[in-house]
Amino acid sequence: MTVLSELPELHAALLQGAVTVGTAAFCWLLYARYRRGYVLWWSVAWTLYVFRIGAIVAFLATQQQPWLFVHQIFTGFTALALLWAAFAFSQSVTWERWYVLAMAFPLVWSYVAIYHLQSFLLAAVPAVLFLSFATLWTGRVFFTQWRRSGSRGAAVLAAVLCAWGLHHLDYPILRAKGAWNPWGYYLDILFVLAMGIGMVILVLEELDRRTGELTRLSSRMVRQQEDERRRVSLELHDQTAQVWAAVKMQLGLAREAAPPPVAARLDRALDLVDAGIRSIRSVTTHLRPPLLDDLGLVPALRALVHGFAEETHLAITFDAAEPLPAVSDDAALALFRALQEALSNVARHSAATEVSVRLAVTKGELTLVVRDNGHGFKHLTAHTPYLPPTPSSTPQTGRSTYDPRPSNPTGLSGMRERISALRGSVDVHNDSGALVTVRVPLDSPPPPHVR
Repeated sequence: MTVLSELPELHAALLQGAVTVGTAAFCWLLYARYRRGYVLWWSVAWTLYVFRIGAIVAFLATQQQPWLFVHQIFTGFTALALLWAAFAFSQSVTWERWYVLAMAFPLVWSYVAIYHLQSFLLAAVPAVLFLSFATLWTGRVFFTQWRRSGSRGAAVLAAVLCAWGLHHLDYPILRAKGAWNPWGYYLDILFVLAMGIGMVILVLEELDRRTGELTRLSSRMVRQQEDERRRVSLELHDQTAQVWAAVKMQLGLAREAAPPPVAARLDRALDLVDAGIRSIRSVTTHLRPPLLDDLGLVPALRALVHGFAEETHLAITFDAAEPLPAVSDDAALALFRALQEALSNVARHSAATEVSVRLAVTKGELTLVVRDNGHGFKHLTAHTPYLPPTPSSTPQTGRSTYDPRPSNPTGLSGMRERISALRGSVDVHNDSGALVTVRVPLDSPPPPHVR
């Protein structure tokens, strides 16, 4: 039976158990979401800590020594699980056979201390030293990680674990004599909550790091794609187009000396060669706009709008603030590609007749706004990758018909990848048609490279 003097300790233990159950559940949810090895060991450690609290509650309620024995075992196993979680996070150690001895110590010593030793100090001191050493070692692992990477989560965990490890040492002197009762439980609750804060910071930092790595990889892929576009464009311009020009010249010479029936066929061949040369020039312009390199952003955008209006028979207006402030090559190229993709989507999917394009400087940003009078995006939200359908055009009216069949999924998602690499944003929604707004900071750095 529980005596009245033990009720505050029992209540404090129950409160600690509730906090620890929440911590363990949170860790298991994290592991289910991210599947990281060190999060698994955190989950195991706090689950063992829940069993530890359950054993001490059972001991306080029944005063039966087997519960105290179970409590001591789970205390040692919890410390070892937290230590291994730190090793798993830092990837600084591999499994060794002698670690089995460390795992056996809580079991063996708890049995000897509780059932065979009469001296309290002799029973408590080795167990306390083992627990404190394991906790301080765990703190040291995170301290090393903090020194190596500057992780704030590792710094918080290192500070909490070192303080907790030192706090374990007062057990034979103060806590076992009731000096901390029930305040020792409340202090342990603070340690548990502080550990939870450190774990959250650590996980968020790793997610940020992984997101940064994905961003750098995406930027590298975009840069490689542009380099390949430039290479193919130069090859088509310098080699393939020159070959077609030479073929045209030879056909022209042959046509002058050919009889009328053959001359008619050569005229047809010359027309086909002209069409091929125009096609090559169009492809080279789309692959790598020469005006962007030669004259700058605004002339390149104006030429793009003019050429697109001629091809699609759409009424397109272009308004740009001039003179523009200095724009990096990467930002200029990203805005050019964004307008290219936006106009392409209008021609393919919107059934629009009018498009307005505006380039302005607002609050330290370059803002590109493309608005059309079509039916808008039927299957798109502002944060969903666009799955553009396959269009069919009606040249007589200059309008594009909407075909709901799925097509290439790289349109607006590719635009977002380019712009986000420059710390910009792409906003897409319906406003009496489709409205695409692209923002790029004027001080945007070049996309980072993956080494």
